[in-house]
Amino acid sequence: MNLSREQCLNMKGVGILLIMVHNYVDLLMGIHCNEMSYTQAYTDAFVSHAFSSSAFWYILSYAGWIGVPLFFFVSGYGLTKKYGSNSELKVFPYLKSHVIKLWKLLVPVYLLYAVIYHYVFGEYIWWKAMLSVMTFTANFYGDIFFDPGVYWFFGVILQFYVLFLMFRRLSVRWLYVLLAAFVVIHYIALYFTGETTMIWVRHNFTGWGAPFILGMIAAKNGFDIPERWKLPVCIGSFCLLWLCLTWKPMVPLAELTFVVFAVSLVKMMAFKPMAFIGAISASIFVVHPFVRMVFYQTISPIRGQTTHPVTMTALYIVTALLLSWGHHILLKKLSRPSSAAGQQ
Repeated sequence: MNLSREQCLNMKGVGILLIMVHNYVDLLMGIHCNEMSYTQAYTDAFVSHAFSSSAFWYILSYAGWIGVPLFFFVSGYGLTKKYGSNSELKVFPYLKSHVIKLWKLLVPVYLLYAVIYHYVFGEYIWWKAMLSVMTFTANFYGDIFFDPGVYWFFGVILQFYVLFLMFRRLSVRWLYVLLAAFVVIHYIALYFTGETTMIWVRHNFTGWGAPFILGMIAAKNGFDIPERWKLPVCIGSFCLLWLCLTWKPMVPLAELTFVVFAVSLVKMMAFKPMAFIGAISASIFVVHPFVRMVFYQTISPIRGQTTHPVTMTALYIVTALLLSWGHHILLKKLSRPSSAAGQQ
């Protein structure tokens, strides 16, 4: 499968918009999702509201997390296209560059978040947990409190950067075996373990390996959607996603189903505005928890304010996008001197 840069950016744009809005409206709607574990009561609550006048918000609250696997798919695809056939890949420079990239994104915004959360709003911060997040080790503690919760992603993506070194030379046949193994792990965690184990599985590569491996398979041309099948696959996978999100036996297939839907969608249509959002998605990912925290601590109904939820959400989205755009521009300017020095 050959995906253009614009198509990959469109997938990232869709993914980050879902994640950003989901992480804000979940508390407002009071509907919990089944991203890290599975609770039938959450699914029942969602189904009971899915056809109400507020269905749009409940869908985002319950199912918006499904944007996450798009990033793992694109990562697996991009790494394989870039390094898969590189026989001279050096492990240390490869890992060093990716760790530095993650630190540049995570550490400055995370420190600012923690300082304002603790010293301005007076909320408790467990500094040991914060240090473990910045060292990408928090994912190994099943009961650790991520604050903000989305930063678990950095530990998982670093795990995949390491695992890619072992997977990149595998044939498509063996990659499919790995994909099936990750799905089986998800089923075992879902049906034969407790919630604590399920959360641990989902905080590490074990819970997200399937979309990452599918990205590698796509890059090796082992997965594609023929031209004449794009529309049927798009419609069919979208309908199937409902079962994956509401019927327990289908839950472990939700990520793969949504990836197939997103790939078929971007192969039919791609939008420049969505590509722009995808281009700044890394900045949106680290900035939006900061904006969410400020909004929750100031104009949220949780704080007794009466601002309409739709108005609040619109303000939150606009603020997060503008700040993320500024963060993206700043990162590019700061990285230019080192890039120029490296070329000399």
